[in-house]
Amino acid sequence: MKRSAMCCALLMTGLAMVGGCAASRKEVREEPPTPPVAPPTTAPTPPEPPAAPVAPTASPPPAAREGAKEVFPHVRVDVAEREVEIDAFVPIDAHNEKTPRVYLEVVLCSTDTKEHEALVATEAKPSHVHAALLLAGLQPGTPGAWDWEGAQIRPVPPTGPRLDVRLERPDTGESWSPAAWVVSARSGKGLAELEPEGGFMFTGSQMLTRHGVEHYRADREGCIVGLATFGGEVVGYTRLHSPESSLEEPDWMARADTVPAFGTKMIVRLRAPR
Repeated sequence: MKRSAMCCALLMTGLAMVGGCAASRKEVREEPPTPPVAPPTTAPTPPEPPAAPVAPTASPPPAAREGAKEVFPHVRVDVAEREVEIDAFVPIDAHNEKTPRVYLEVVLCSTDTKEHEALVATEAKPSHVHAALLLAGLQPGTPGAWDWEGAQIRPVPPTGPRLDVRLERPDTGESWSPAAWVVSARSGKGLAELEPEGGFMFTGSQMLTRHGVEHYRADREGCIVGLATFGGEVVGYTRLHSPESSLEEPDWMARADTVPAFGTKMIVRLRAPR
């Protein structure tokens, strides 16, 4: 399938989902009127004192910003702000003394894929994130890649519109760039310090055919926002890093002094810079 056709298919899927959601909201069932109640013949019983408040057992659900509309499960779009927000959570334990080094290859992945090497994970589908970015008015480029030329490997840089990626904690309002959660195992310096020019862009994934069935590559591999260059991520990192240890020794790991506790609810924001 040509890339333009793939984008149109994903966009039409997004619009169909939005229309379906709007139609379902119109089906409101009217309740019969409540019959009048006779006034009490005796004095009402004094109300019991209110119970003591109970502390919440979990973080409150992520709150959407005003103007953001849900277009897919766990995915919202603010068209005016050209922003996509995704419900997520922290899938790694960077504070476990038994496993102090959590090596990273992904910023955001879908569940049951790359959680052991991702900063955050989501139940949203990668193809839905792609369609949401189309609804926000962005057009994808191409993912980075690695091409062999004889015995040499040639890096192919990614293309596409730049994106500002933010990790937000809804229960505290704290917000970080993904670089603030990543540190070099070799030097101890942060990603922002070592690669200040690094960033993200909407590269888009690819439609592939396997055993006669066409599928969206990122839906199978789970990479939504990459740190290493797998070649099928929806949002790619501008600097190429190979996920193959034979080509590049693993170096990036999670910062224990920055990454929240395992299971913390997060929101990932993808926004076109102004």
